[in-house]
Amino acid sequence: MAAATASRDFPKRLAITVVAEEGLIGTFQQRVSSWFSDGTEVLVSVTSEVNEAQLLTSSPVEVRAWIVPLSTESALLTFSCVSPPAPPRHLVREVHLRSGLDEIGLERLASVVHSAFVALSQGVEGVEREQAERELGAVGVATGSFAPASPAAAPVAAAPPAALGQAPPVPPTRAEAPPPDRAATHAKEPPVALLVAAGYGVRLRGPEGVGHGPSLTLGAQLRGARSAFDLQLSGQYLFSSDFDAPPFSASVQTTALRAQIGIEPRLKSSLFGQVLLGLGADIAQVSARASSSSAMLVAVPRADGTQVRSVGEFSLGIVRHGELLDVGLVVQVHFAFEQVQYTATTSEGEAQLVAPWPIQPALNLQGRFRSAL
Repeated sequence: MAAATASRDFPKRLAITVVAEEGLIGTFQQRVSSWFSDGTEVLVSVTSEVNEAQLLTSSPVEVRAWIVPLSTESALLTFSCVSPPAPPRHLVREVHLRSGLDEIGLERLASVVHSAFVALSQGVEGVEREQAERELGAVGVATGSFAPASPAAAPVAAAPPAALGQAPPVPPTRAEAPPPDRAATHAKEPPVALLVAAGYGVRLRGPEGVGHGPSLTLGAQLRGARSAFDLQLSGQYLFSSDFDAPPFSASVQTTALRAQIGIEPRLKSSLFGQVLLGLGADIAQVSARASSSSAMLVAVPRADGTQVRSVGEFSLGIVRHGELLDVGLVVQVHFAFEQVQYTATTSEGEAQLVAPWPIQPALNLQGRFRSAL
């Protein structure tokens, strides 16, 4: 990578403040440092919202930078430096991103931070504070005195005052309220998303055989600082399957209905774990027929018909979050709250034929669509 060639008196320290969740930028300091080979020290700190009072402050001992996400497609970078007796210089850049602060986005930001530092150190770029304030106001990052100026007001701001050695602050040119701080609003109010998921799963049930079929989930997700919280309803249709309960042959078709609550802790920038607890019922449609004649049996097994089985569920998975579509693999354990068994009446009394496993493991592959409410 290219080395930053700074002037002799230019600071060799870069302090970057990022408005983001701390877990998103765990490697960002190393990424930026890797672009420098001249001994420049890089420090990265994280904050939950923009501090207007600090956004354009400068120091003779370090270059100060802010990274403010505007949306998943762009982020704003500001740089401030001063080399007395020259006045402070500032640089404002908007960087286009593909999917927020993911791996590619962080690497692109590191590249732009490096190029901006070099431009400032060589004196080829940089504007006075008043111009930086107008650029910030134009994209809605700053408020109050940082409101954007109209084209007609720009020449007035550029003219030096008669008795002072610096330009006066540019007053707002319109009476309307300045645009809100989008990054700060995003940090204060985690978004709520609608969840719609479809999948396919397999469940091991013991004597009832292997059940498999499609699933559908509807729910809502609340994004927190390091985790997402889920509340959802799900249903799975397990196709009819045959099994033996000697001397009968039987089949069962199951519809599993669940209410689930859980958490998705962030593991990496777009990789999340998933832990869910669920309660509900398995609605089993059972039919049976004699597979051989037996004088000991009377009619059909007692399990014939429709059964509603109370069931609990524990799910543990891993989910990769995309911009709109997530993909996940989930391991589940279903456990029955009551004993389920197939019996028959014989001349010797009640006889148990088979009993499904009370604890049944399952595996599900799922695709999930998220949409902000």
